[in-house]
Amino acid sequence: MRNLLSVAVFSLLLLSPVVQAEEPTTFHHAATEHGAAVTHTQGVLKAWNPHKVSIAHPAIESLGWPPMTMNFLQPQPPLAELPADTPIEFSFRQVDGGYQLITLSASQQ
Repeated sequence: MRNLLSVAVFSLLLLSPVVQAEEPTTFHHAATEHGAAVTHTQGVLKAWNPHKVSIAHPAIESLGWPPMTMNFLQPQPPLAELPADTPIEFSFRQVDGGYQLITLSASQQ
């Protein structure tokens, strides 16, 4: 529970418009209660369903990923739905079977 609160507070700090970078930024930060590192980045929501969300994202250097569109698993209960082509900010972690969303919100840019 403490780690979940830490992730929520950290996410709020990252989403506050204190300083806006010209290019999308990617942050790789502390491990969750399950031991998986959490990554926060930006992207564009491409498709939504209760089990997975398709997101186009820029390169994530901390993971060695090029820009791509990929599916992220929904947590249970699922996150609140957003329309396709919405610019977003999101956090995720690796789990058995893929990468699971932790947070997802419309971008404030």
